[in-house]
Amino acid sequence: MPVFDMNYRPWKGRLLPVPRAWYVIAKTHVRLRWKRGVIALLILAAFPFLVRALQILAMTRLQDFDLLSQFAKDLEIDAKFFKDFMLGQSFWFILMIYLTGAGLIANDQKYRANYLYFSKPVTYWDYIAGKFMTVGFFGSVITFVPGLILFLLQVLLAENASFLRSFFWIPFAIIGLGLIALLVFGSLILALSALFSGRSAGIFFFAILLFPDIVRKILSGIPEVGLFSLAANIKQVAAAIFGLELPYEYPVWEAGLVLLGCVLLCLGVLRWRVRPSEVVT
Repeated sequence: MPVFDMNYRPWKGRLLPVPRAWYVIAKTHVRLRWKRGVIALLILAAFPFLVRALQILAMTRLQDFDLLSQFAKDLEIDAKFFKDFMLGQSFWFILMIYLTGAGLIANDQKYRANYLYFSKPVTYWDYIAGKFMTVGFFGSVITFVPGLILFLLQVLLAENASFLRSFFWIPFAIIGLGLIALLVFGSLILALSALFSGRSAGIFFFAILLFPDIVRKILSGIPEVGLFSLAANIKQVAAAIFGLELPYEYPVWEAGLVLLGCVLLCLGVLRWRVRPSEVVT
């Protein structure tokens, strides 16, 4: 019997959210970014870690050797040791954030891949979390992961538990500083990637980091100028987290407010630029 009238009956069920959509996005981007440049940067960033590990070894087990004792001369394994290591990784960390994050959103907008994402049951927060976790993975490999390994190495090589009793809080400080750096610089590079092309995002990223710091050094007689430098504020917060003397004269809470404001501003930019769209076929 022929059908003369066919009406489309839409599906009226409830769409269940796909669990861990952000994880799939992050895993895919991490796999795609294992390229020569990233691998070479990871190798270069490992040299400071190896130097610190040798210093710990020389201080704990090889003090009887003249050459190694000279290598570890005037070195003390304390909170300052770990704070200096974390800040010393800043150069490699910034480069890694740029390499892995500058094109994350810009390329999606360029090739209209965002329409593909949001044609699936992927929410805005799934999309942003997946992109951020990509940057966070590579950034953590350079910052707090090697810092935690150094702490564990010192605990294992120490002759007694006095170091652990005195500095049991160091791992929390390492993780805290690493997460703050990832939140600030990760949100910044993603916001710039949402505003510009990948190359332009990198240019603005380095300009925002370098120019205020240059102005701070020129106007070093005015302590409050340091508030405009993200690098200076990170150093100020790092000193407070590790219980050390503040490097700059302005209060640490002001530095924290500036960093928080930067993160909130970047999240606002992402919310404005990244909008799930209905895909019509």
